[in-house]
Amino acid sequence: MRIVTPKNLHYPITVTRLLRQPQEQIDYNAPLFTYQYKTKVLEGDEETREAKLVERLWPSTFESTAEGTLTEWHLSVGRVITGPGIPIVDVEEACKHEVQFGNLCADCGKDMTTVSYNTVTRDTARATVNAVHGHTSLLVSTAEASKSDEEAKRRLLSSRKLSLVVDLDQTIIQATVDPTVAEWQKDPQNPNYPAVKDVRAFQLIDDGPGARGCWYYIKLRPGLEHFLSTISKYFELHIYTMGTRTYAQSIAKIVDPDRKIFADRILSRDESGSLTVKNLKRLFPVDTKMVVIIDDRGDVWHWCHNLVKVTPYDFFVGIGDINSSFLPKRPGLEPSPSTSANSDASTAATVAQPATSPSSDPTGNKVSAIDQLVSMGGGNDPTKLKEQTSEQGEAISAQLTDRPLLQKQKVLDAAEEDSNGLAEASSDNDATSAPEPLADVHNKYRHNLLQDNDDELHYLQRSLQNVHSAFFQEYDRKASGPADGRVAELRTGPDNSRITENLGSIPDVTSIMAAMKLKVLRGVHLVFSGVMPLGVQVQNHDFAIWAKSFGATVSENITKRTSHVVSSPLRKTAKVRQAAKKPDKIKIVSQDWLFACLVQWQKIDEAPFRLHADLENEPNDQATNGQGSPFDGPDQNAQLSSSDEEAAVTEDEDSAETSGTENDTDAQEQAELERYMPTLPREQSTTDYDDSLAAMHAELYAEGIFDGDSDTEGSVRSEAGDVDSLPPSANKRKRSDDDQSEDNDDESDSSLGSSRLERRKKKALARTTSLVSVSAVDDAQRVKAEAQAVTQQDTPADTKNDIVEDEDEDDLDLEAQMEAEMLRQAEEEGYP
Repeated sequence: MRIVTPKNLHYPITVTRLLRQPQEQIDYNAPLFTYQYKTKVLEGDEETREAKLVERLWPSTFESTAEGTLTEWHLSVGRVITGPGIPIVDVEEACKHEVQFGNLCADCGKDMTTVSYNTVTRDTARATVNAVHGHTSLLVSTAEASKSDEEAKRRLLSSRKLSLVVDLDQTIIQATVDPTVAEWQKDPQNPNYPAVKDVRAFQLIDDGPGARGCWYYIKLRPGLEHFLSTISKYFELHIYTMGTRTYAQSIAKIVDPDRKIFADRILSRDESGSLTVKNLKRLFPVDTKMVVIIDDRGDVWHWCHNLVKVTPYDFFVGIGDINSSFLPKRPGLEPSPSTSANSDASTAATVAQPATSPSSDPTGNKVSAIDQLVSMGGGNDPTKLKEQTSEQGEAISAQLTDRPLLQKQKVLDAAEEDSNGLAEASSDNDATSAPEPLADVHNKYRHNLLQDNDDELHYLQRSLQNVHSAFFQEYDRKASGPADGRVAELRTGPDNSRITENLGSIPDVTSIMAAMKLKVLRGVHLVFSGVMPLGVQVQNHDFAIWAKSFGATVSENITKRTSHVVSSPLRKTAKVRQAAKKPDKIKIVSQDWLFACLVQWQKIDEAPFRLHADLENEPNDQATNGQGSPFDGPDQNAQLSSSDEEAAVTEDEDSAETSGTENDTDAQEQAELERYMPTLPREQSTTDYDDSLAAMHAELYAEGIFDGDSDTEGSVRSEAGDVDSLPPSANKRKRSDDDQSEDNDDESDSSLGSSRLERRKKKALARTTSLVSVSAVDDAQRVKAEAQAVTQQDTPADTKNDIVEDEDEDDLDLEAQMEAEMLRQAEEEGYP
């Protein structure tokens, strides 16, 4: 042990004498060296009889804070020490007190709580790491913990195993205290008997109202025995539960009666150090590179990457986690993924809802993130522990007295009687109406409340085996590399002795699992509609966080990137209707599809989970062009979920976020211009009307209708030949007016930096026509117009007037084409 200068000395100090020699035995508080320091003190002046500050030199002695053999000095006589933390001497202690139990040294038996005037650091600070799962009183130092961790890693690597932390409630089992289960087990005629006949039971004496004892009924998740026996070949299993230690040990006796799988590796809330959250450092204080977690709650683990979240096991309908009072409350938990559960059972689940349900706050109010963080900081607060224990006691008492399972079964029985009565009445009235299949459906699905059809462990086993395989593939790859940085001979297999010597090069299962999960839903853009309560932050919801951990992107509104809308089959929300307009791009699926992807770690085909196909097949204009008519009223059947009111503007929002390129903008302008172009080429659209238009122009001029300032004159002109048929004065007056108008337009257009094509588009849009057909613009005519614009820049000034006149004629040609098309369509529609 190295002794250093403390903070409570009057620095600077000067060493005056060393009192001990190397290899000499020293005791606690034994003097080591003497020193002197300067300080100011108040002294009385005999002449003035007043106190004044005087600097004096004071001697002092430094005493040892450890006992043992002095091995080396780091000071010399005359050295000036200016601050704390300077090495003084090394002492080889007879006992380092690195293992402590109950505040006593496990080696020498010394009381670690003893302090004196010379104590700088308590001896209890030498051992702060929990060494074993089941005892908080046994503590070791960081060095001892590192040695133990290295030994565990070598042992696991030699057997090619990883560590697996297993949660109990709603992960591999579910518990209830409702005595109805025992009654159903004794009644083979009860419809729930096949599901509850293998339910296990045990009694805890100290639990229940008045600590009179309470029976717990435990349902093992289907396939648990096979799952544990198989996974134990790949992992070393640890139990981590928020139940009491007695509760955890009772469960372990049921699932592992021979103690071959879990042994004594059980950690409960009594030893976890926190009343609301779980921490891997409690089990693995040094390193978690080889640790995998399975749990039905991701928030208690802060959604760490080595977590495999499983779907909560909800066999006892509506009971939830019996130890949920020791977990942070969360609003809007994901719905049950079971596809075979009937709607009436889920409706009955809301009857006599127990206080242990983790779905919401007991008061029914939303639980904020801040409240959750505050609740997570409970630690070992006795007040918090008492409050949570009291809450759990109330929940257990409510189950014992209210018997929620029996109440739900009565609801189903009443519903079946009503349906059977309806079926009998229908059969009497119409024998061919076939009501019996309806009654059969109710008998099959509605009569038995409990469903024993969970297959979660099958997919969980496959995922864990894939993680194990990926880890040891990376492990073997590193073990097969060259040793000591030199080119070595090629090896046919991994050298385990080399990898165990350098434990720092072991791959991290956390990064391996994160990479595996991100591949599952990569490229999937999700929008939730109708599956989360209003007011819940979508991005912070467990469902969304779980999906994002598998590579999905979650948005609150539908955008151009949206690929899936996760919806409820009972609600046609505004987002659902908007997504139905684009069935080729957006798939409307149930939450069961997302659950299947997350459980199986692969993207599942959406076809069996598609919803609201009737909306996708509706032959309306909205589905055709993706936009609703401004005269369409709101759908009375559409229901809004969270942020649904913003769904109508999401396309504009997405457009603002993703700006298009210049090519896209030009294409849009061109398409808009083509809408106002005539459907026929210029030659075909004007040939049949040349004579009639020329006669019309002459007649209008003769009657005085044509005027130099008239808009009609510009709209009825056709080609240059038609203009020549007018009197020269009218032609000249019109030409001068057009020149003036063109100059004004040029000045306006040049200020906006617009091209000649844009000016033509502007003129076309400014006129109201009856054109309804759209055709492509003649490419040759557009190229010719652009060439003329380039030629104008290189033309001498004396010829620019002629070019301006040519441009006017081109504009008149465009107007003539539009007028010709208007007249042709008017004749076809029968207008005079």
